[in-house]
Amino acid sequence: MNNFTKSIVYSGVVLAAGLVAIFAIYNNMGTDSNVSYIEPASGEEITLDSTIDATGEAIENAAEAAGEAAADAYDATAEAADDAFEATKEMASDAVDATTEAASETAAAIDDAVTQSPAEEAAQAVEDAADETAEAVDEAVESVEGTEPASGEAIIEKAKELAE
Repeated sequence: MNNFTKSIVYSGVVLAAGLVAIFAIYNNMGTDSNVSYIEPASGEEITLDSTIDATGEAIENAAEAAGEAAADAYDATAEAADDAFEATKEMASDAVDATTEAASETAAAIDDAVTQSPAEEAAQAVEDAADETAEAVDEAVESVEGTEPASGEAIIEKAKELAE
C-alpha cells in the first residue's frame, strides 16, 4: 500500500472512532441534568446568566481591541500612502525637470542650427516639437499635483512616457 492509501484508511478509522464516541456520549446523556446550573471543581456557582454575561464582556473586549488594532493599521497605512505619494511626486518633478532641461538644450541646438544652416523650415519644425514637449511637461506637472496617493503607479507610468 502506498502512503496515500494508508493515509485515507487511517483517516477513515479516526472518523469512525470519533462518530462512535459522539453517539456513545449522546446516548449516555440523561434528561435530568440542569444545564442552567453547573458547579465547577472550585465550588463556585456558575449559572447560565453569569456565563452569558462573561461571554458578552469578552466579546466587548475583543471588539474594542479589534477596533484599536484597525485604527492603528489605518494610521500606518495612511502614513505609508502619504510617504509614497511624496516620493512619487518628487520623482515626477525630477523627471519633469530633466525633460525641461533636455527640451531647452534641444531648443538651443535648434537656434544654433538655424543660424548656421539655410534649412530654416526643418529647424522650425524641430523647435515646434520642443515647444510641444515643454507643454506636455507642464501638463504632466499639473496632473501630478492633482493626483491622489492611491494612483502612484499611474504617475510613474506617465513619467516614463514623458522620459521616452
